[in-house]
Amino acid sequence: MIQIEGRNPLLEALRARSNMEKIYMQDSIPNDVKISEILKLVKKRKIRLEKVEKSTLDRLSQTGVHQGVIGVRAGNLQYYSTRELIKKTEEENKIPFFVIIREVLYEYNLGAIIRTAVCAGANGIIIPQDAEISAEVSRGSMGATEHAVIAKDSIFQALKMLHDNAIKIVGIEVTAKNYYYDEDLTGPIALIIGGEDHSLSEEIKNKCDFFVKIPLLSKINSLNMSVASGIVIYDKVRQELQS
Repeated sequence: MIQIEGRNPLLEALRARSNMEKIYMQDSIPNDVKISEILKLVKKRKIRLEKVEKSTLDRLSQTGVHQGVIGVRAGNLQYYSTRELIKKTEEENKIPFFVIIREVLYEYNLGAIIRTAVCAGANGIIIPQDAEISAEVSRGSMGATEHAVIAKDSIFQALKMLHDNAIKIVGIEVTAKNYYYDEDLTGPIALIIGGEDHSLSEEIKNKCDFFVKIPLLSKINSLNMSVASGIVIYDKVRQELQS
């Protein structure tokens, strides 16, 4: 089971018709627009609602930011393999656009990247085999995990499958020669993001088709990985719209 905490994440889960088993709600919570919509959807879907004290929510919360509501999602998210992700994209007659997250140190960043990828129309996000979509990741994505198509795979298996299916692999690297806006990001593509505290390994770099960098105009030599990925993801969107 997965906990979904906060008003926006819970609303997204309800709108996505996720399999919600139960919702805990603070008994004295103000009835604002979002709470009203949550209650309307809970009633419509006949989801069990339990009114509890704030102290109970504080105890149950895994993120520390529940905003008076916690949903319990029955079962786990459906994960794909890279092979299945590619097949699903082909069956839907879509141009492959994937985001690969090589390493996860901070769950909130993973959630933020997932939200950006979903908003930008990415067909799927590939995460490490040991990564999990936790309450913190769901919170960081503001509920976008409920709409995301997520694959779990070893990095080298994923890269091989992408190469075998003629999908360009583009590394986002501070040491790249060319800026992201000078490279062609249109067509079938997979963007791979380095880790929080170090760049892509040489083994992974050897599997990439090319690299792009983001201008850094001060003594600070790196960006938060969710910010960096968002910049490049949305330049692909820009290029596709203009092509």
